Amino acid sequence: MDALSEVLRLAHFHAAVTLDATAHAPWCVTVPASQSLARAYVVVSGRCLLQAAGAEPMRLGAGDFAMLGQGPAHLLGSGEDAPAVTLASVQRTSVAGEMLPVRLGGAGDATRLILLTAGCERHLAQPLLSALPPILRVDMAGAAPLEWLTDALSLVLSASDVPFLGAAATRARLAEIVVVEALARHVQSLPPGGKGWLAGLNDRFVGRALALVHGRPSEAWTVDKLGRQVGLSRSALAERFGEVMGEPIFAFLTRWRLQLAADALLGTTRSIRAIARDAGYESAGAFSVAFRRAFGKPPSVWRAKARRKAR
Repeated sequence: MDALSEVLRLAHFHAAVTLDATAHAPWCVTVPASQSLARAYVVVSGRCLLQAAGAEPMRLGAGDFAMLGQGPAHLLGSGEDAPAVTLASVQRTSVAGEMLPVRLGGAGDATRLILLTAGCERHLAQPLLSALPPILRVDMAGAAPLEWLTDALSLVLSASDVPFLGAAATRARLAEIVVVEALARHVQSLPPGGKGWLAGLNDRFVGRALALVHGRPSEAWTVDKLGRQVGLSRSALAERFGEVMGEPIFAFLTRWRLQLAADALLGTTRSIRAIARDAGYESAGAFSVAFRRAFGKPPSVWRAKARRKAR
């Protein structure tokens, strides 16, 4: 499995369709900030203006996908003066799995847009999230996943008396596929010679090493062992990884193992010693020192604080 898929899997990535709207100019929707959800818009037809806090306005046209990965507050509209309405006021709760389309705005030019929301365990998705721009914009015109999604939404309107069984689950899976397709297109569009995690995905050898490290983090990796797996000598892999990623292999592996350990402390009842062993530490004491350096508190305090929040 590739590194992008591994990170999304381990971070429990999920997505959903939360709005299918046709907006007629003039119109404007205000969207509040969210610490847990990323929001993405797909413009099926027409055009609109996206204005996020602290960013330049972005004009979107048919086929554009725009995702705000960090969940900032923002406005979406026709770009003309229009009374703003809240996102909550235009969203409709689906009934028996059916998501009915929404109409808003005035009587001018029409724009059809689909709102997707995506969530994950953010600390586990950090390699990806920290590498993305504040607003990820991708041309999705003609992309098969987008056509599948719009077709699935159209079934609600074309169906007769027979309900579309599994509609909500289908929309969710298609929403995930659209987001993954957009991420893949963004990575593949990056110019050569870049640095960092996304550039590593595009590199034949570094990408393989990242996939192995993400997919089998508790394995007793050595640079020599990784090199044999990806088809490079120990020295060649170490040099190439450092050049593309900007850090040594084991600095990256250590940080990833600690992120997985943090998740295990929150989501399991396994002992700190067992979690330390999976993270590559022979003693709980050494693990505690490294964990505190990375997360600002020792493993026991990290776990106890999470349990108090859950009560």
